Amino acid sequence: MESYVNPNAHCPVCGCPVFFYRSPYNGRVFFDWLGWPWPKHGCTDNRGEPQLTTRQLTDGHAPQDPAWRKEGWSALLSPRVSSAVERSAIRGDCATGFVDPVLPRGTKIDRDTPILLRTILPDLHEATFLASDHSSTIPVAAAPFDRRLAQLDDSVLTLATKLDAAALCAVGRFLLWDLDDPISARQYQEAALERGDLDAAFDLMVLARWAPEFVKTATDAVQPNLQRIRRDGPNRRMLDLGVF
Repeated sequence: MESYVNPNAHCPVCGCPVFFYRSPYNGRVFFDWLGWPWPKHGCTDNRGEPQLTTRQLTDGHAPQDPAWRKEGWSALLSPRVSSAVERSAIRGDCATGFVDPVLPRGTKIDRDTPILLRTILPDLHEATFLASDHSSTIPVAAAPFDRRLAQLDDSVLTLATKLDAAALCAVGRFLLWDLDDPISARQYQEAALERGDLDAAFDLMVLARWAPEFVKTATDAVQPNLQRIRRDGPNRRMLDLGVF
């Protein structure tokens, strides 16, 4: 059975505008709005599919602007979900353009679920959507990422979406040394250094030494941390580079 969303529905109990979702298992859920934290409408039951909303029914029940929109989430337009043996993938258009990321291994997702996405850093996103089985439909939060990052451990990429300093540094280092992408790597290492990872300073100084166009940005990122780097001890590789 195909799932679908009716965005022009109303609660059969109170008449408020709601979103109706039917899962692939014929589960039926009413939401106050779509998106994290996916608030279910409190007064509905499973008596049937909602009717179309009319002006008379919706007067005085204007939906509020959902919090997720203010937090940087956007709906994935024309979404497609593909499943493979190892991991699933999603694709579609979002606020930053077309995306085609894969999901962490074992992530469950309904084929026709609404999907919200926000980009954290290049090639790395947060997503939320619905997953169902025969007994329930639950909201899921996941960390989809570009396929070129698939060599990294899923747990590292998930931590990077939470702006964990060590994880950001690990992703940035992979982009710089394995994929030769200094532009994307710089953004990860600047974010890592801001959050206290001194190893990120090494890569930023490498960028400043061998990529002249990055001298100013690398210096601006490292300069505020020089006192802390000197106090905690410079990285051995920084000494080899003649940074100190």
